[in-house]
Amino acid sequence: MSLVMGAASYVVGLIPLSTSLSNPQLYMLSSLGKGLLVGTALGVIIPEGIEETVSHDSRPASYSFKIAIFTLLGFAFMFIVEEYISRTDPSDNHKPQRMAFDMDLETLEQQGEPAQNLPPSGGVLGRPPPALQHAYPLSLGLVIHALVDGYALGVSTTDTHSVNLSLAVFFAIIVHKAPTALALTSSLVAHSVPPVKCRKLLLYFSLATPASSVLTHAIYSLASDVRTVWSGGPLLFSGGTFLYVATVLQPASNHVSERSLDGFLGSKPARSILLMAGMFLPVVVSQLLGHGH
Repeated sequence: MSLVMGAASYVVGLIPLSTSLSNPQLYMLSSLGKGLLVGTALGVIIPEGIEETVSHDSRPASYSFKIAIFTLLGFAFMFIVEEYISRTDPSDNHKPQRMAFDMDLETLEQQGEPAQNLPPSGGVLGRPPPALQHAYPLSLGLVIHALVDGYALGVSTTDTHSVNLSLAVFFAIIVHKAPTALALTSSLVAHSVPPVKCRKLLLYFSLATPASSVLTHAIYSLASDVRTVWSGGPLLFSGGTFLYVATVLQPASNHVSERSLDGFLGSKPARSILLMAGMFLPVVVSQLLGHGH
């Protein structure tokens, strides 16, 4: 599963290097991805984390605290990543910046043209920061997020009595990583990062989740007592990170020029349909897979 996830996210991330996507297409992908984040967090990962916590903890009085603290820790972790790691301009400390998943799509849409046609000196708000100054912070933030996803996947695979849990978490993560990989590469291309460097940063992002998953599985398999005590925590933590990215980061829809989104794909009903579809798709798929506890 880890190899499939890494390969899939890498292949999807290569699309902006070879194909010009229109602004409506990018925005529709952003809407679907945002719905998937909400759906996987509230419909799959957090419920599975709660179920794991309840099934492995014989002290009902601690349920609420453990569920709340792990979810809030994930939420707070992504706040720190956004505030101190994922800034597009380190010298611009007085303005909050958004992570690549939202900001790059918004930037492309505001430019009114595909990423490949942006001028080499293009930057956020007309400033010409060096390409790599933009690339490294955004890539680092998303790599850290990918490591957290791998942590959750690795823990889910250590429970040999719940194969369907790992499949549900795998699907939840992979449908999130695909649009995020595309968003990362689109952002790098938009800021004239060389293709070779784009592929290298995309490779780091693609390998982060599989590597973290394998390492976590190995550690938790050897330390079964620790896994039992903290079971459910990593899933809740990952759910908290998903919620932050999907709900706190300002939606691109608030900043997109309507003239760049003509036609049905740019209409509000189309965006709403994709957003709602993304919310419910992970829940439906997880129910089809079942819960083999």
